[in-house]
Amino acid sequence: MKTPTQAPSHRRLRCEAGRLQGMNTNELIVRCLKCGQKNRIPENHLNDSPRCGRCGASLDELFIQCLTCHKLNRIPEDRLYDLPLCGNCGSQLYDDYVLDVSSESFEEDVLKQSGLVLLCCYTPDCVLCRKAMPVLKKLAPRYLGNVRLVRLDIRKHAEIASHYAVERTPTYLLFRDGIHVDTIVGVTAIAEIEKKLRKIAAGAQNTL
Repeated sequence: MKTPTQAPSHRRLRCEAGRLQGMNTNELIVRCLKCGQKNRIPENHLNDSPRCGRCGASLDELFIQCLTCHKLNRIPEDRLYDLPLCGNCGSQLYDDYVLDVSSESFEEDVLKQSGLVLLCCYTPDCVLCRKAMPVLKKLAPRYLGNVRLVRLDIRKHAEIASHYAVERTPTYLLFRDGIHVDTIVGVTAIAEIEKKLRKIAAGAQNTL
């Protein structure tokens, strides 16, 4: 199954209009989507995945546009892996799989794609690769619409691996507008991959 690639997603915190009178100027008010409680969050803790003081729910939000009806859906971060449905038309907002590419589809699915593509090179019997697959699945909802996630079995498509000097698996190849811009070798944490993606995305914006 293909991971949708057109729906823009934006991680946001829903803040009350401005800062409330009389409150600390370094705090923001964030309303919990689950129980409605207003929470005071210091600005220097906004990136710490804050939780509601009443019910403990995550205060982070992800906005995902439905590919069927184009309705924007607000999804709490702690529900990202529940494969949520569109609240308007009931369509599934994204698939839980990355796209498998081959030598035949590589040009179309990677080189001709605008924006960012993250390609995981793997072999089915590689123990470390089995740890890499869950990393891709966790990345899918976070970067839906902004990064195309694909994987390639280098045993079946050795010519691609040879062209990009892939000698170990798993190896992640990052492309921007069809150009290979970075390589990550070995099992790595999501945070490291995200750091690379943000750096490459920022570089793309600076060239506009």
